Amino acid sequence: MTGPVGLHPALRRAWRGWAMALGALAVGLCFVPLFDLLAFEFSFAIGIPAVFAAAGLGIRRARVGDRDLPGAWGAAGLHATALLAVPLGPIALNALRVRNCDPLEGLIFYALLPGVSVWVAAGFGVALGAVFRRARLAFVGVFLASVGMGLWRFWRDPPVDAFNLLLGYWPGALYDEFIPLGARLVISRLEDLGVAAALVVGLAGLRRAAEGPRWPAALALVGALGLHGLALRADIHRDAAHVQAALGGHLATGHFDIYFDKSISGKEARLLGLELEFDFAELQAWFGTLPGGRVAAYLYPDQATKKRLMGAGRTRVAKPWQRALHVHRAAVGQPVLAHELAHVFSADLVPGPLHLPLYRGLVPHMPLIEGLAEAATWPADRLDLHQWSAAMRAIDVAPPLPGVLDPGGFYLRNSRVAYTLCGSFVRFYAEQHGAGAMAQVYREGRFPQASFEATHAAWQAMLAELTLPPAALAHARARFDRPSIFGKVCAHEIAALRHGADDALAAGDTARALALTEAVLGHLPGEPTARFERVGLWLALDRAADALADAEAMAAEWPAEGAVGRRAREWVADLRCLTGLCAAEPYQALQAGAFDRGEVRRLAAKAEAAARGVVGIIDLLVRPRARADSKALMETLVAEHPTLGLLAYLQARQAAADDPEAGFRGLARAMALGLPPSLHFEALRHIVRLKFDRGLYGAAAKGFDGLAAREDADLTAGERAELRRWARRARFFEAHGATGAKAQVDTAPRPLEDRAPAWE
Repeated sequence: MTGPVGLHPALRRAWRGWAMALGALAVGLCFVPLFDLLAFEFSFAIGIPAVFAAAGLGIRRARVGDRDLPGAWGAAGLHATALLAVPLGPIALNALRVRNCDPLEGLIFYALLPGVSVWVAAGFGVALGAVFRRARLAFVGVFLASVGMGLWRFWRDPPVDAFNLLLGYWPGALYDEFIPLGARLVISRLEDLGVAAALVVGLAGLRRAAEGPRWPAALALVGALGLHGLALRADIHRDAAHVQAALGGHLATGHFDIYFDKSISGKEARLLGLELEFDFAELQAWFGTLPGGRVAAYLYPDQATKKRLMGAGRTRVAKPWQRALHVHRAAVGQPVLAHELAHVFSADLVPGPLHLPLYRGLVPHMPLIEGLAEAATWPADRLDLHQWSAAMRAIDVAPPLPGVLDPGGFYLRNSRVAYTLCGSFVRFYAEQHGAGAMAQVYREGRFPQASFEATHAAWQAMLAELTLPPAALAHARARFDRPSIFGKVCAHEIAALRHGADDALAAGDTARALALTEAVLGHLPGEPTARFERVGLWLALDRAADALADAEAMAAEWPAEGAVGRRAREWVADLRCLTGLCAAEPYQALQAGAFDRGEVRRLAAKAEAAARGVVGIIDLLVRPRARADSKALMETLVAEHPTLGLLAYLQARQAAADDPEAGFRGLARAMALGLPPSLHFEALRHIVRLKFDRGLYGAAAKGFDGLAAREDADLTAGERAELRRWARRARFFEAHGATGAKAQVDTAPRPLEDRAPAWE
């Protein structure tokens, strides 16, 4: 490795040294999950040392006799670009053992991240080399300043992602597997090149001011300013005022400043304000304290808008030190609102500037951060966090808790596994040791060794005593037995394909959605979710024979008692019904082993339809179609079977979104006509919810309490708790919503230790 021909000896030696260093780093990354293929992470990692190499080459080029600074920049940039060819060798060879899902996208990331960064860094190196004697130290200062500015903006402003002058882009939210590759990144990188060009050309103009024209420097400056304006319009530079103006709506409540998108109506915004105030009151009762200031709630209409304005798409985010939370598609009853608000409540347990517990004083202690939020909100569907943790232990997918409570181990686990186990243990620890002890653990970022060992043993014993039905264990395997992002193959590429398939299906392009789903299966042969999606898409394209063949193959491959095997057998029953071999028995057999409430209701509806010979109901439930087409089919079926309670129920559910009154009447009629027990209870629940949605909060509160007290519905403790929470919500809305009054709660912040919260 001799270096580019014609280099000054000092430059050649520097080039060789950096080439060896980058090559060694590339070899090392070949053995690091997520960084071991040509994609975003590898490109970003190579970019860090590459900018120092490029700056060093620029500094040396400016000192070996080049008075033409733009020429020196061009030469240094070309030499630095040649350096970037070295890491491509090891990562390309690594593709022989690690699957590369989209090499072209990886090359584009490589070009836009380190490929552009080395030119920017080379420009700074040339300029600094021409001005400073200790130019290398000056560049370290520039690099640290650029990173520091990114951290400052992360601390001050809403975005969690960062467009960086020297490093390009960092997405911020780890759980956002889809990293878009689009115009915004290109514009940002052009802006970065514009800054470097203005610096080099401007400095060159100053050096030859007396002997040459000044227009190149002026042109470079105008170009850089123009690119900066373009970046502003592309939402690359986003402070709080920018995000608030882009959303356009504002509502002040007792404890919140709510910034919402203009597509959200004023009425909906007020209801969301009441929901946030209700969550605030519930969390105040648990924490026994209040956030030290007003809370900013940013409500985005969809993932795409949220990704553009603050950097996190799928992931909901709170910044406790800002007393701010960011969610998309917010809705009354949405658990994530309370979860993110719990992060805000926990801020005052830890001093600033981040108001977060730190692991060894360095990095945020995510197991404690997320564990406390889960413990405070205690999400429950059919099971609570203790029961789900016991289920994980029973099916042997629960990793050792000490590893999950380590911030490094936390991210190596599936997020559901990590959140569930941490939430369960933190709740148990708080119940065993009290509010003060939990607050101290959170503040110090660690559990005391002695109390942890004793509590860990007691927690394991408590979980071992919990009894769960076999169906719950099968459901738990499907829920938790999945890899983390570090254990997934081509996570970003597959997320992009699935994102594209969803967009295509929403646009009515079923053929393209199928092609993209097939591409996912090309990377992950046999992956159940994609195969089920393909079955549905084939059916939408009237390829029922292909759909049935795939469903039958999955039913043969997967055990009958597992979630995948059960879903495959349900698809087989569906498709046979649609092809003339319809029977209720397969659905009834599956229903006997079902655990998830949605699955129970779905199977009950299909069994009823098959038993009565109304195959159109199954077609309505399983074949993807436009909403207008679904309504037309529903009207036809109701006209043919006017006294069938199941059809009245389905039509009422369909109508309720547009006409709550019609939904209310339809559900009452369906119950009068007769429904399977699981659907009868669900109809009652929807009637009560429609009362809530119509503002009949007193009646809704009584209705939810009545549902929670029923003994004939086989409700779990978690389901009863959620119904009672809805009853409390209805009473809160009745007290504060009808008159428009703000929530009246104590606004004097107090330390957590000063008041015994609800967990004691």
